[in-house]
Amino acid sequence: MHETRSGRTEKSPVLPSHRVPAHLARRFHQICLGVTAETLVHEALTPMLWGVLSAVLEEPGSGQRQLAARMGVDAVTFGQMIEFLEQKGLVKREIDPDDRRARQLYGTRRGADLRHRLRPSLLAAQERLLAPLSKAERTALLDMLVRLIEAHDSYARPGNGRRKPRRKSDTKPTT
Repeated sequence: MHETRSGRTEKSPVLPSHRVPAHLARRFHQICLGVTAETLVHEALTPMLWGVLSAVLEEPGSGQRQLAARMGVDAVTFGQMIEFLEQKGLVKREIDPDDRRARQLYGTRRGADLRHRLRPSLLAAQERLLAPLSKAERTALLDMLVRLIEAHDSYARPGNGRRKPRRKSDTKPTT
């Protein structure tokens, strides 16, 4: 039971049968995206675009394919996000001098300024998100999430868990 904004008490939004990691992680992810999106909406950025921009700024000169893989994003989608950020003047791509087919990514001054400007609001949003937990619980939660992610990183690949597309040859005619 929990109290709503109107002061009413209602059942928890988590069903007993949904107290499993996959469901809870999905719901927590939805909440995290919503909290982050509130801050980014005025910049026409999604939380994922923000994550990509931050990664590029943190690791200047990273290879586009390598960064996509590290973030668990398929190369085509990642390339589209980089193109969008490039058009906004937030990142730039340069030809890798060791492999002319590859691209290295760099944040621009505009991208760094945007990150500097939005960072306090985004950190405040994260604080609101974790507000129901004590400081020790916050640290423990983040440490446990990192440990779980690092232990199971092999499952973090683009498209994992999606149904394979059905082909016409996969269906059998009914008689």
